[in-house]
Amino acid sequence: MVYYFYLIVAVGCFIGELFTMDFSLTCIGLGLIGAALGAWLNLGIGSQVVLFVCVSILSFISVRPMAKKWLYMHTKNVKTNVDALIGRVVTVLAAPDENHIGRVQTDGDNWRAFFKDNAKEGDKVVVEKMDGNTLFVKLPTQEEK
Repeated sequence: MVYYFYLIVAVGCFIGELFTMDFSLTCIGLGLIGAALGAWLNLGIGSQVVLFVCVSILSFISVRPMAKKWLYMHTKNVKTNVDALIGRVVTVLAAPDENHIGRVQTDGDNWRAFFKDNAKEGDKVVVEKMDGNTLFVKLPTQEEK
């Protein structure tokens, strides 16, 4: 009857994995299933612990890397935060002054910008890089339009 306890905790680990997506709890859950199998076969507590540890370690070594690779195979090239701004075409809100400083807008956000080229209000410019909270922009080439 001890194997019921192991199985209940294993299911709890699998449910908890839905919130972490790190596959650590899955490996522990698989180890608990190994311990439950040992309890079901009426092995001693020492054997159950050995099964739990061995299956967990094997899962961490084999299952976890494969599962993470499969789950995250399409996310390596996803740009987020500042990296997502580089190369984007944005709209000039305020033309640059004599210091080449103006304002641009992207996705409803208003950014301070350093202009490499002269631009006027309403023009489209391309973000080259970002330093602090200042975008460095230039007029787009034909390919970037």
